[in-house]
Amino acid sequence: MAASSRILGKHDLIRPKYLRKYAFDKMIELDVSESGADLIEGRVPVSVGAKHYMALERQSAEFYPRYLKHLEKLRGC
Repeated sequence: MAASSRILGKHDLIRPKYLRKYAFDKMIELDVSESGADLIEGRVPVSVGAKHYMALERQSAEFYPRYLKHLEKLRGC
C-alpha cells in the first residue's frame, strides 16, 4: 500500500483509487476520449510509440481544460 493510501486510510479519508475513478469517469462524461483520459491519469503503455504518444499528448492538451473547468467549479473559483 502506498504511503498516501495509508495516511488517508488512517484519517478515514477517501482512498486515492476512488478519486482516480471519479476523475476518469468525469473526463469521459466531459467527452474526453478514453485514451486522452488515460494519458492525463498517467496510464499509457510503455510500448507506445513516440508518434502515437505525441498524438495522445495533443489530444489530452485539447481536452484537459474541460476537466480543469469542472474542478474549478467544484472548488467554487
